[in-house]
Amino acid sequence: MDTHQTEQNDTVAVMLKKLSALWQQRAAVNQGPVHYADLEFDPAKHDFSASLLPFRDHEAWRSAPEELKSRCLSYAWGIYNLKTVYIECDVVTPACEDLIKVAPANSRNRDVIQDVMSQALLDEALHTRMSLLASNYIYARRGLAPLEFTAFNLVEWRRAVLASCNAEWERRLTRFAMACASETLITDYLKTMAEDAGIQSVCHRTTKTHAMDEWSHSSVFSFVATDLVHGLSQRERSYLRAVILKTVEMFANNEMGAWAKVFSMLEFPHAADILADTGRENEIGVYTGSVQALIARIGLDAPELASHGDALEVAV
Repeated sequence: MDTHQTEQNDTVAVMLKKLSALWQQRAAVNQGPVHYADLEFDPAKHDFSASLLPFRDHEAWRSAPEELKSRCLSYAWGIYNLKTVYIECDVVTPACEDLIKVAPANSRNRDVIQDVMSQALLDEALHTRMSLLASNYIYARRGLAPLEFTAFNLVEWRRAVLASCNAEWERRLTRFAMACASETLITDYLKTMAEDAGIQSVCHRTTKTHAMDEWSHSSVFSFVATDLVHGLSQRERSYLRAVILKTVEMFANNEMGAWAKVFSMLEFPHAADILADTGRENEIGVYTGSVQALIARIGLDAPELASHGDALEVAV
């Protein structure tokens, strides 16, 4: 093992141990249960940041009655939380379990990687519960029927890619790459609502708590990825890089299928026009910078790794 790799391994170990110690003080799971009933509910406040709606500038939306738009924003909160549940359960949790069960081959940091991944797994379980409680709280307060939807784009694409993999190393790297990218991307998405004190208290508090955990998870996954990359062949590195980058596009999807169901439930006027005019990808540039930085940080920015098409053009 060369001197540079030894130093990098030592840095990874030091940083992961620091993050593990910080988790004991910071993680929401260690702060006791959340009691949403204790938070003030203001019927006049919106339940979601309107600036995050993919159709916020569409004339049909702008001209709709305020009461109807308010209900849509409540369902936006429902979509966000339901998508969070699916990503936590179907994308992040399996990657954590992979590394808990079998740490990266030839890693000198096996024990600390298993430690931080088990901590992240606990966090994800709490985030799932937080999302369920917070969305059901709003549905109950607003007197709305809960949204039932399963076909979230990232989850569907992940399922299709895994089905197309021809080897276990592809499946394992696919699971890790999508989780690693998602943990980086979610921090960008959460930032808006975590800083928006004008939305409903329960919505602001839930996203702020979630954001604090995810900012740490982004670091955890990037340091674990740095460790993982050392043991990969060039082909494997190229594949990992490609899946991480493709995940940006999938994560940024506007989930118009979910919105089509919401519009139908609310009998929203001119919904067909909104659906037809709104693109699939929501400001993908917001996310691209973060993932490009991740690619460089974990050592996947070499020119020879720049392309790999295996399993990435699977349609959803």
